[in-house]
Amino acid sequence: MSMSLPEQRTAKGRLLQWRNGPLAAADPLAAWQGLLDARGLTESDDFFSPRLADLPDPFAMKDMDKAATRLARAIGNGEAIHIFGDFDADGVNGTAILVEALRAAGATVTFSIPHRADDGHGVGVESVRQVVAESACRMGLSVDTGTTCFDACDEAARLGFDLIISDHHLPEATLPAAFALLNPARSDCGFAERALCGTGVAFFLLMAVWKKLTDQGNRPAYDLRALLDRVAVATVADVMDLVGVNRILVAHGLQRLNSAPSIGMAALMQVARVNKTVTAETIGFHLAPRINAAGRMQHGEAAMRLLSTSDAGEALRLAEQLDETNKQRRKVEVEVFKQAEEKLADTDVLAVYDERWHAGVVGLAAGRLARKHGRPAAVGFVTPEGDIRVSLRGMNGFHIGALLNDCSDHLAGFGGHAGAGGGTITAGNWAAFHAAFAAAVARQAEGVSDHLVQQVDGVLEAGAMHFGLAERLARFEPFGRANPPSLWLLRDIQIAERRNLKGNVVRLKLTDGSRWLDGIVFGAGAMNGVIEQGMTVSLIGQLQKDDYRGGQAIQFVIEDAIAPA
Repeated sequence: MSMSLPEQRTAKGRLLQWRNGPLAAADPLAAWQGLLDARGLTESDDFFSPRLADLPDPFAMKDMDKAATRLARAIGNGEAIHIFGDFDADGVNGTAILVEALRAAGATVTFSIPHRADDGHGVGVESVRQVVAESACRMGLSVDTGTTCFDACDEAARLGFDLIISDHHLPEATLPAAFALLNPARSDCGFAERALCGTGVAFFLLMAVWKKLTDQGNRPAYDLRALLDRVAVATVADVMDLVGVNRILVAHGLQRLNSAPSIGMAALMQVARVNKTVTAETIGFHLAPRINAAGRMQHGEAAMRLLSTSDAGEALRLAEQLDETNKQRRKVEVEVFKQAEEKLADTDVLAVYDERWHAGVVGLAAGRLARKHGRPAAVGFVTPEGDIRVSLRGMNGFHIGALLNDCSDHLAGFGGHAGAGGGTITAGNWAAFHAAFAAAVARQAEGVSDHLVQQVDGVLEAGAMHFGLAERLARFEPFGRANPPSLWLLRDIQIAERRNLKGNVVRLKLTDGSRWLDGIVFGAGAMNGVIEQGMTVSLIGQLQKDDYRGGQAIQFVIEDAIAPA
């Protein structure tokens, strides 16, 4: 079989590219072994049996001992603890697990979630002052935020308020003067390969606190494993690498979601009509958007209360509220994306803002622009003060946190990591930011392909399309960033039958002349004209078990197609 890939563009306008290196397989074992070799794995690798026992020691994180000791002391002394959360899926899940676990340990805990448009990301100086003035609280803890909140940390120290920052966003060269700063992205840390989301950092903090309390003979009866469903949702929602530590957390979190989800998660799955095995894909498409919708369109506190409630009735009410909010979000997002496209019609620099745009969807619009054009996008809205608050999204090969650093001279504040971020541009500074953003993207683009590509793991002959291979490929789950599902090219397959189903779904009967295979296409619009009955085409997709038909059934889930040259 030829190892070369077609040079013409796919139906979606992409050029095919090997993910790791040329691989062609005529039988299922050759495909499986070739994929293992390409990804540097063996059949018995720990990768395929993620264990909680293999999680790293939380005290290996910089400042962890100091932070855990202070929290354990607060619990023992009955001190009040305030948690400064964030409004996205990572921030509200992190707030929820901290509130639930610390209260179970006997602590008095309050929390606050900022409003996206009115407050923005971060721990504010006024927020610290208000907590101290209203509750006489003397210790606080951030989650998924705070690494660049210098003023808030300084004010906390002045007031005698011990503020622990737990975060994962890219730091500046200088760190704030927090009581303790837990962030794997610190240059002097690197815990868990700097891959944790904010909720992941919070979970390791709780592990450390439980160890401190155990050493003091005061271990809480609460089992931290009950939090893993929310850790998994946050990790997937924040698009973290699903390898190493995150793979362990998400794998066990998915087990929890499928067997014993928290009351809030169970209600959310019910409302989202999740009635089959929950996967990382389920989180990304069905659960995370509904959680994020609260902070995008109204206030993230509704999601936080859903994720931490012990009342099934309240959980269902809140889940239904989030579902309605998510429907509203979809409509507004589509409109903002269309308007952004119109504004950017005559430029290659994907940076744009409008005073009419809703704060909650500019990041989603930026993500759409980035995916469509293959380079970073910055989309902003105007605050009541006249500032422009931008959300940035990127593509593989680009680093949004580094882009923001390069534009920092024109930003009043910012934060971000590899895939996403945001910042505030004061009135009158847009032109300077626009120029800096364009230059920063151009510099990073020098090391990135200048065309949209579709990576494939290998070329399969129809004889390799076997249930045993599909079963083995499923062992790579949970799929996500840094651990994508394997994509295969089927050459010269005839479409013997096409059936159009509801929701732009198409069912195909495929044959190489001697063997038959079922194919399915979700969102078939871009491929219409290429996947017509009677055509002989090349298809790109995943080989999966067909759970709906049970038994030994398999199907090819088609993601793109190439018409005959």
